[in-house]
Amino acid sequence: MLKYIFIFGVAVAILVIASVGRIPGTGKQSAISDERRTATAIEHTPKYERLEVISIVKDHIRESCAAPDKYLNGGQFKAKWLFQPRSDDYYERGMREWTVTEEFSGAFWRLYEDSGEIRSVIGGVLDTC
Repeated sequence: MLKYIFIFGVAVAILVIASVGRIPGTGKQSAISDERRTATAIEHTPKYERLEVISIVKDHIRESCAAPDKYLNGGQFKAKWLFQPRSDDYYERGMREWTVTEEFSGAFWRLYEDSGEIRSVIGGVLDTC
């Protein structure tokens, strides 16, 4: 029983040290510095605004699709940002991804910020549109 109390005490001490962010007796902060937090926040922030991404994808639809009116007339577009997509939908995924969905048809396009590539997925099939 004493052994479990000791293990519980050590676990609580580790949690307290981690939550405070300082190592007792040394005056040093933990590995998460303000500079690292700022760099991570910048890295995980998208380069484009939502409306910019929708505009870029609409321009792509106008230039690349055989029937752009199917998606542009009355369609409502929504954009979602993912820094590192984890889902597996059988398509090669990259980092820093915007997924733009056209609500009426269910078609969606993926814009990758790093390369500027736009991949079209229409009706669940990778398409050239």
